[in-house]
Amino acid sequence: MKKLFLILILFHLSCLSEERNVKAEIVKGFSDLSNHSFTNQPFVVLNGEWKFFWNTAPNQIKETDSDLFLNLPGHWNGYKMPYGSIGGFGHASFRTKLKLADNLSETMALTVHEQDTAYAIYVNGKLLGGSGIPGSNPNEYKPEVKSTIVVLPQTTDLTIDIYVANYEHRKGGIWTDIVLSTYTKAESKLTKRKINETMLSSVLAFVGLFFLVMYFYNRDGKHTIGIFLFSMAVFLRTISTGERILIEFVDVPYWILLRLEYISWFWSAPLLYHYFYTIFPEDFSKRMGTFFYVLSSILTLGLLLPPVYFTETASIYPIAFVANGVFVFVYLHRAYKKNRMESKLLSFGMFLVLVGATNDVLHAESIIHTMYIAPATVVVFVFLQVITFGRIVRQNITKTLEFAHEQKQLSTSFSRFVPTEFLFHLGKADIRHVDLGDQVQKRMTILFADIRSFTEFSETLTPKENFDFLNSYLQRVGPIIRHNNGFIDKFIGDAVMALFPYDVNDAVKAAVEMQEAIRIYNGHRSNCGYIPIEVGIGIHTGNLTLGILGEHKRMEGTVISDAVNLASRIEGITKLFSSRIVISADTFIEASDGLGYHYRLLDRVAIKGKTESVFVVEVLDGYEPEKAARLVSTKDDYTLALDAFRREDFEEAIDSFAKLLDTNPDDSVSRLFLDRCYEVQAKPKMEQGS
Repeated sequence: MKKLFLILILFHLSCLSEERNVKAEIVKGFSDLSNHSFTNQPFVVLNGEWKFFWNTAPNQIKETDSDLFLNLPGHWNGYKMPYGSIGGFGHASFRTKLKLADNLSETMALTVHEQDTAYAIYVNGKLLGGSGIPGSNPNEYKPEVKSTIVVLPQTTDLTIDIYVANYEHRKGGIWTDIVLSTYTKAESKLTKRKINETMLSSVLAFVGLFFLVMYFYNRDGKHTIGIFLFSMAVFLRTISTGERILIEFVDVPYWILLRLEYISWFWSAPLLYHYFYTIFPEDFSKRMGTFFYVLSSILTLGLLLPPVYFTETASIYPIAFVANGVFVFVYLHRAYKKNRMESKLLSFGMFLVLVGATNDVLHAESIIHTMYIAPATVVVFVFLQVITFGRIVRQNITKTLEFAHEQKQLSTSFSRFVPTEFLFHLGKADIRHVDLGDQVQKRMTILFADIRSFTEFSETLTPKENFDFLNSYLQRVGPIIRHNNGFIDKFIGDAVMALFPYDVNDAVKAAVEMQEAIRIYNGHRSNCGYIPIEVGIGIHTGNLTLGILGEHKRMEGTVISDAVNLASRIEGITKLFSSRIVISADTFIEASDGLGYHYRLLDRVAIKGKTESVFVVEVLDGYEPEKAARLVSTKDDYTLALDAFRREDFEEAIDSFAKLLDTNPDDSVSRLFLDRCYEVQAKPKMEQGS
């Protein structure tokens, strides 16, 4: 009973929509929504009296006091005109006017779900979208079945025209809801509908193939091939109705899609009857099963005719479908009276299927306006069969659950390769939802850290020692990056590329703490007889594109932008100046003085790949405390010396930098500028002028 209760709960949840629609109640082609709150009730269905203009395109509409009205959603078949009732073929415009609130801040959208026809959406006289090509005659008409979302203009008064044409289907008009909502809500809801139908079809396909495999292992179990065929019929119907998820993957012509929808419907009933007959052959009539097979075969041959003929069966076949369900119930009751295996549970499953199928037929005929639930009931029905049939099925489901658990563990393991922070900023819950081409633009601070002279250093180590050393080093700097609200995007050999999405100060603080950790690490290395290491860190802030790069068999998360390249180049500049931490001017401008760190300007330097040079700044707190204190105490003298160098007063610059080096002999930046001054003086005066 616990399993049955769980199934009922899952079924109940699967039939609930994400957010309920409310009706606008259009009266005489107008609805006032100026007081409606799209925050509390995001989806408004534009049901009611739309103005109806038969054989008229939107640009030909001339409104009068005697305009006709047609309740939507609904078909125009049988609509009374002065000259008689109209049929399914023709074209018409439906118009309504809306009044929206003046203070709407979000972009509004209109959603028109799939119709068995072609339609175009006009708002305030402008064509915004549609499905297929509606026209005044069959030569101008191209049918297509898909849902459409159009963005509405930012105005309070809207005139909406839906132009519909039909020269293929037995019925014409608009038989699904037209929904007004914000664009973000509309897109989210349509996406979820497609995801739900994809999941349902995937479950049906999986379970159907599962029973097919069982049949090959046990040819005596004919019921397994029966449930396989029934699952495949419903699977085919699921992907060819509703949002027609089949066309998301394959460009299927309208005439094929329509026939797939009908053939799956025609065969679902006899295949279901056959399935029960294989379980209870003593209680089910073989002759009755043959009758339904013959009926479905005749209807299938009818699919060779034009759609206007075979779609007429939609008014007749439901009778046979319901009759099939009644006979199944009668025979299942007979099996229950004889205490047949699990007949009670099978009766319950059949009841769900019949309820779902009845709902879908009434919904398709515009008698009621709900949603397609038959695939969900079939999924429940199929799982009831899993419960019904023995230990083998239960063991396989257990293995499936174990596989799902392994997948979860695998997903957790993957998070160590693709950071969860990366997925978060990409807008993904976990790595399973990532797809090739997913991307988002962000402004972040990029940090590059690289070990100096690692190539020469690594040549003295064995491969194992190299890996042990790098892992030991990365174990120290990685937590510092995370602690300061950053995450490591990738390891590039001995280099680390980290991203700080929230605050520039996080990156600067992390860089200073990394240098402190490296000094402590070098102390341990010295005690063990190993040579110390030096790490240069470059930081830049800018816009970047974060996304998934690669191909379908091999993907990885990465960031691409000029800002990333510039950060890498700035890290390279640390080698030029023998500095520990160098940041760009952009990062320096955004950094907070509240951190208490000290900076000094290095120079405007040329960056490979950029037409203009950029200013770079050194963070003095990256050095040992004693050296940093000496550099801070002579910062003003350094600034004057650098000013003399930039004014090309090299005599003054030489004197100033020399005095700085007397105080701080290990000031590599002052030594570099002093050498440059000597180099300039050594050149011929004519060359200096050039």
